[in-house]
Amino acid sequence: MKKGIILLALALLFIGGMNAQERSQSDIKRDFETRFVLLTKNLNGAENEATLTQLLKDVASFEAEFKPHQEFLNKAIFPDGYDGLVDRLKKSKELAEKKIRASQLEKEIASLTGQVQSLKEENATLRSQLTKAQAELASLKKTIALLQDEIQKRDEAVFALVDSLFVKYDTDQLSGTDMKKLSVLEKKNVVASIKRSVSDNILFLTSASFSPQQIPQLLNEQRRFESSWKGVGQKLSKAYLPSSMQAKEVTQINGLITNWRTLTDGVFWKGLNEIFAAEKLSIAPFNNGEEMNANIIKFIDAEMQNTAQRSAAEQAVIFEAFAYKTWGSKLKPSWIPVMMRHGLYSEEQMNEIDVKTKAWLAGMKPIEDRTLSYILVGALAIAIAVGIYLGTRKRSA
Repeated sequence: MKKGIILLALALLFIGGMNAQERSQSDIKRDFETRFVLLTKNLNGAENEATLTQLLKDVASFEAEFKPHQEFLNKAIFPDGYDGLVDRLKKSKELAEKKIRASQLEKEIASLTGQVQSLKEENATLRSQLTKAQAELASLKKTIALLQDEIQKRDEAVFALVDSLFVKYDTDQLSGTDMKKLSVLEKKNVVASIKRSVSDNILFLTSASFSPQQIPQLLNEQRRFESSWKGVGQKLSKAYLPSSMQAKEVTQINGLITNWRTLTDGVFWKGLNEIFAAEKLSIAPFNNGEEMNANIIKFIDAEMQNTAQRSAAEQAVIFEAFAYKTWGSKLKPSWIPVMMRHGLYSEEQMNEIDVKTKAWLAGMKPIEDRTLSYILVGALAIAIAVGIYLGTRKRSA
């Protein structure tokens, strides 16, 4: 009898233990599924990096907490199990990261679009093109080039209008009749248009990238505009602004033009340095024409002294990269004429580089393949001739 009672008690304890174990596993399964659903929902709704960062920590904590129960959960949750649901969380995490990045890009594009929309109404078509080109870099670069052209045309139109007035009238000696004749222009708010043009150019420089072909024209345009303003700025302010506003407006425009000049110079010298870097020429960085000339001469002198350390073929490659691919075909036709036009470089400095380059060529080792030698000599001669011809044309333009 006693033996039967003991066996019954043991059986009840065993069954109770089994029920307790089942309840514990049931709780684990329920907690795992509940937290999985909540984490997935939160990841799908994440709207910024701070929220996502915290959620990523929660996901890592979730995965680590239930890792000891991986085998049980893989069997208990059909069909995904622990492994499948953790993988789904990782995909939700990747999706959240992409959505937040996309949101950031949309804001950047919206900001750029808003900046472009500050232009005058004649640029409506261009603004539409820019909006459509948001996702394509190639299309964006094409649109930026068109925008640059529009800004340049508007700058020219503003000062063409101003020039036509002040060839005929001197506003320091305007009569009442003359002021009436100019009243139609007052409606166009010329001073405000000039201010707007400078601001748009500044915005353009800070929101776009430029090819080596575009950069010299950017500097040329800025200097032309600045020169025109210096010639007519005071007259314009006297003609179209109340006396109480003249000094303030002129000072503001002068400040904007100075900012534009600084940005343009930065883009110009950076682009010029990158031309040499693209050909892997060891020319030290420079920020003005004097430094550029000195650093190029140091480079050529160093190459002429290194003839013993380099083979004839190696010398030829470096010489061609500088004399033909860079100095002769890029700088002399487009960059140097603009620099000379605006006092950043002199003809004497250019001739100094040409003389150095010819001396470098003359001191090079004989090349076994005479054809290559002829090609290098011919390429240098053609490049220098083209550079001089185009430079002369641009200086006279």
